[in-house]
Amino acid sequence: MEDLRNYEVMSVQERWNVLAMVANLYYNSEMTQSQIAERLYTSRSKVSRMLKEARELGIVEIYIREPWERDLEYERRLKEQFRLKNVRVIKQRDTFEENGKNQVYEAAAYYLDSVIKEKMVVGISWGNTLYHVVKYIAANNHKNIPITVVPIMGAAHINSPEKDGLDLSKDLASAYGGKYQYIYAPLFVKNKEVKESLIQDDNIRNALNLAKNADVILTSVGSVVHKSWSNYLSERMLGALEEKGVAGHIGGHFFDIHGCEPDTALVERMIGVDVDDLRRCPETICIAFGEKKAEAVLGAVSGGYIKTLIIDDRCAENIMKYNGVPLCN
Repeated sequence: MEDLRNYEVMSVQERWNVLAMVANLYYNSEMTQSQIAERLYTSRSKVSRMLKEARELGIVEIYIREPWERDLEYERRLKEQFRLKNVRVIKQRDTFEENGKNQVYEAAAYYLDSVIKEKMVVGISWGNTLYHVVKYIAANNHKNIPITVVPIMGAAHINSPEKDGLDLSKDLASAYGGKYQYIYAPLFVKNKEVKESLIQDDNIRNALNLAKNADVILTSVGSVVHKSWSNYLSERMLGALEEKGVAGHIGGHFFDIHGCEPDTALVERMIGVDVDDLRRCPETICIAFGEKKAEAVLGAVSGGYIKTLIIDDRCAENIMKYNGVPLCN
């Protein structure tokens, strides 16, 4: 039995042997860190540090075999060009579009599950993409993590309430065994005066403050050019936005391909987090699929609204065609 009291003064080879032994006990013999500590007459915290050291030195190499194929070159280029924290570009191996979408939803659910921790506040937008991501999490999650979920924007007047932020907040919180809060207000109100009155309500104000300080925000982007909100905004409004050069929207905010948010009548009537809240959030995750979303995604990353991007390779390919587009100052 090694005497770990002398670990710090051991030779490099001796330390390597000890680290390999500890790693074998943990990974191959499936002993817990506490059991290893008891066996080696040391502390669990020291065992934890040794396992970390074993990974850093390459004694232990961990391979995660994901059920999808990633385009690492696109990931590298997007991460470098737009200073993103994380990027996942899923290769489309199937010509059937629904299968491709499901792979992106699954990758997004997998990524979110890897970053969720106890007592986190998770903000969520709404729409078809997030509906499928949350649905996948609810069907496959077996953890019980006390989190709080809150919408980042007011409610939609759409025909599918299960895809609205209220239901999505409840369903995501339920999937993790957490709690949720609602923003009891529509996304767009009649005028600025109505907005100012509503956000003075204690319930709405508290939910908004929670969303503004979220640890994680889960969202997608919509395309103005391809009328992704045609069931919510009128053709006339979408046309007016397109004339202003608007390419997409995120969390109720509209922006052009450079990431700039132009002045529109919607800005002062919108109830939800600000674009600066999206930028400040430590982990704003954006999920999108297909070449039709490319301009909207480009505007979102150019504006610095997101930290982590999860898309398919067709969307990535079209984004890179706009290489060199200047960012919004």
